[in-house]
Amino acid sequence: MVFIIAMLLVGLYSCNSNYLDDFEDYDIDTDGDGIFDSQEVLNGTDKNNPCDPSHDVQYSSFNSSNLVWLAGDCDGDGLINGDELSVGNNPYGDPIIKNFAVPEFLPNLSQLKLFKGNMSDLQLNDNVYEYDMSTPLFTDYSYKLRVVAVPDGTQMMYKGDNLLDFPDNTILAKTFYYLNDERDSSLGKKCIETRVLIKKNGEWLVRNYFWNEDQTDAVLDDDAHGLQVDWIDDLGVSRIVDYVVPSNTMCVQCHELNEKIVPIGPKARAMNFNHNGQNILQFFKDNNMLAEAPEVSQIPTLPDWSDTSLTLEERARAYFDVNCAHCHQKGGSYNRDFGDKFYFTFETPFTESNIYVERTQISDRMGTAIPGYFMPLIGTSIKHDEGIDLINTYLDSLEQEGKSKAN
Repeated sequence: MVFIIAMLLVGLYSCNSNYLDDFEDYDIDTDGDGIFDSQEVLNGTDKNNPCDPSHDVQYSSFNSSNLVWLAGDCDGDGLINGDELSVGNNPYGDPIIKNFAVPEFLPNLSQLKLFKGNMSDLQLNDNVYEYDMSTPLFTDYSYKLRVVAVPDGTQMMYKGDNLLDFPDNTILAKTFYYLNDERDSSLGKKCIETRVLIKKNGEWLVRNYFWNEDQTDAVLDDDAHGLQVDWIDDLGVSRIVDYVVPSNTMCVQCHELNEKIVPIGPKARAMNFNHNGQNILQFFKDNNMLAEAPEVSQIPTLPDWSDTSLTLEERARAYFDVNCAHCHQKGGSYNRDFGDKFYFTFETPFTESNIYVERTQISDRMGTAIPGYFMPLIGTSIKHDEGIDLINTYLDSLEQEGKSKAN
């Protein structure tokens, strides 16, 4: 058959040596789509494009060993043909229409398209990815779903073990919720609020969405709200908390650093750990979402304050970092307004932190129930017994070890 086609072409164009030159090697199939190059030229299709012409789902005449064809994406779903075959998909199946998050503060959370399907299921949309932090933030025992959405074709940039650099139109969102019964997550949850940061023209903006009672959506709302939340904890004990949703002013206070709004949680060191079976930073690197990052083994990790196998120093300093340092650091809102008294970031040397000098005030303000004096000032309405015990034990150890001499 190949020989017959070649002879016909020679006969058709024998009066023109240029055509002979053009068709000299057209008895091959460069792109592996099952159509000889000579026929593609006659048909006006691209001999180097394995997806031109297009085919329906029944097409099977492709060459599955051809590297050009394997690298194509003939159904436009974001998976190359070779990967489609490896997982048993049809490379000519219907293309997937991706639903990207919308980086705008629209009236309803559903309009941002962070989630798809039933909103309270918190099922992530196509360019929305979950991340978490290596050490827990206490917010009245609520659970938190942290997500990031970067525009298609852009990347986050590694800037050392601190905060990543995000492209414009990035969305960072954190949804606070309680499981109805911590012993059985299938019994559902109650979503309370979703705090959202969006980067526009190099600047971060922060707003809040308050979930409705029916759990069908959340509404853009900059006011503070108080509500009673009840749940059953993992020991089967009924719990109640008077949860406080912060106002936008309060959100700005926490996120303000050197008079600019910045994210708090997504630091490289806080994401350098395994979550849902994979290292978060490695996942971002593997999916071409994070650039200029070294091997994750070379990036420090913020210790988990709840890990009792770590030293008391590591745990306490990590607790200060995640729960207190956003305000109590150089340029933070407390230090700016009341003087540089506290330096609670994990990387701050102990001798420069003033932890020992201010140990009495730290213990008193974490342990009190007096509104406006109780710490953390924003984000909690009840005392965190486990955290208070940890910090008091740490402060007591400083006395015993004579750490005061270091100051």
